[in-house]
This record gives sequence, C-alpha cells and structure tokens, in this order.
Amino acid sequence: MHSLTKFINGSSDTMGGVVCGSQELIDALRDVNDGACMLLGASMDSLRAASILKNLRTLHIRMQQHSKNALYLAQKFEADGLRAVYPGLPSHPGHSLYNSMMNTKYGYGGMLTIDAGGLEKANKLMELMQERNVGYLAVSLGFYKTLFSAPGTSTSSEIPEDEQAQMGLTDGLIRFSIGLDDDIERTYQIMRQCMRDVGVL
Repeated sequence: MHSLTKFINGSSDTMGGVVCGSQELIDALRDVNDGACMLLGASMDSLRAASILKNLRTLHIRMQQHSKNALYLAQKFEADGLRAVYPGLPSHPGHSLYNSMMNTKYGYGGMLTIDAGGLEKANKLMELMQERNVGYLAVSLGFYKTLFSAPGTSTSSEIPEDEQAQMGLTDGLIRFSIGLDDDIERTYQIMRQCMRDVGVL
C-alpha cells in the first residue's frame, strides 16, 4: 500500500492511496462478491484519479527540486551547528547504505529534521517561519511550499516517551518537507533570521 496524497500528488488537494501487487492479489481485492476493495468501497472517483495522474507526470521534476533544496538546507543547517538529520549528509548513519541504493538523479528526498532545542522554541520558530511566508505549519508532505511540524507533539505523539528518546525524537524536533523554492539561498537566509530571532541560533 502506498500513499498518493503526499509527494505523488504534490498539491495538498487530494487524498488517495494505491494497492500494488500481483495480478492475483489485485483480482482478489476487487472481486465483486468478496473483494475487500469492493466491499469497503475503496474506489477513487474519476476526477481525483485524473488529478493525481496529471500530477504524477511531473513527479520526477518535482523530486529533483525537493531533493536539491533539502540537501542545500541540510548542509547549511549543519554548518550553522544545528543537529540536522538528512540522508544526504555524511553524518547520517544510513548515508552509505542510502548511497548504495539510491537513484542519484533524484537525490536524497525532500524530508529533513532539525532540533530547535525545545518545544517552545520549535513552536515559535514554526509560527515565525509561517508568518514570514517560508511555508506552512502542516503535517503533510510534498507540497510546493515548505511544510513543517513538531512530530513529537503531533503525528508521533502516540509513541511512548522512552521509544521517542531511543529514536531521537525530542520535543524540539522539527520535521520539514522542503518545497520547490527557486531561490533556496533566499529561503535559507529568511529561515536563518527566524532561527536567530527566536534563539535557536
């Protein structure tokens, strides 16, 4: 099962998912008498399907820009002394493994995290970045604008605290889905100023 809602659609205007598998599996799921997709109504309407298909045609171009921008920001944040987690950084524990599997044309993806040093600072930083039009405080992925959230108190808040600590999921952790900005240097300068203004840097 794979989400179509995030990077594949890329417009934050549609929800959808896809089940991939053998023809035998797909036929069983859509069997008129007892197939799960038939019984549960998991069929997308044609307008949404056409919209996602249209957006899928630009996925390769979008992922290149998401990745390029995310790598640039991750390198800058790490150089600024922040704890940045991004598979494109040599400091990432999975960097070598990722390099052995990746398609270099598409880079390391658009997702990265930084640690703002506490929940209060993280929230202030995200609110200020939204106010200064860097992006939006939202939990989705793959929008044309940068999105950010504090997963420890939102999408991952149900994970027990001891497991969060093992994962490195601190209260101040901010997850970024980096957007398609054409001038990523300008975006970085705005973000850096926001970080200075709230005391993250």
